Amino acid sequence: MTYRRLTPQEIEDLRAEMRAAGEWCKAELARRRLEHNRVETAENDAQHPDPFSADVGLSHPGENEGQ
Repeated sequence: MTYRRLTPQEIEDLRAEMRAAGEWCKAELARRRLEHNRVETAENDAQHPDPFSADVGLSHPGENEGQ
């Protein structure tokens, strides 16, 4: 198998391709992280409802002061 040196243009093309792939990867990881956090928050909210929610009828400390 024989090898040859890449031309400066080929090197620049590869660098540009790698930069684009890196940017795509960062965006995809951010999207997945955001989706994971949404699912995790929804699951947590379902498992541990807020005791001070309107459904339960309790109020946060100091919420009704001055009435």
